[in-house]
Amino acid sequence: MDEIEDLSDLPMPRFIWGFAVVAGKGGEVMHDEFEYLTHTRSPRFTCRVVELEDVPADNGEDDIDGRIVHHDEPRRLFYITDAGMALVNFEFFDKLPEKAKLKKVCDEAIANWMLRREFLDEEEED
Repeated sequence: MDEIEDLSDLPMPRFIWGFAVVAGKGGEVMHDEFEYLTHTRSPRFTCRVVELEDVPADNGEDDIDGRIVHHDEPRRLFYITDAGMALVNFEFFDKLPEKAKLKKVCDEAIANWMLRREFLDEEEED
């Protein structure tokens, strides 16, 4: 039990990335082809992460600059960036934030995703 108690002192990560696990009709366990994001701070939400094939992934800039689309229609809301990424199928656990605040969180999430991807790619090379 000491290990669990030690782990409970760790702060909750802000961004949690992962694949959904699904069970097929025959009982086989698979994972969804899409990655998901859970944002653990206000505004708390989960969404699907989509890599866009038609958008160049390198925009030549250090900053992420995405845009929120359909903010006034939460069921259709999505975030898209010129970095070749989109966040879709949002499910909010908190009240829908102002557009500017949500955009800032999504920009930070994509920057985090890209940093994570770079780290994982380096790990594979070693």
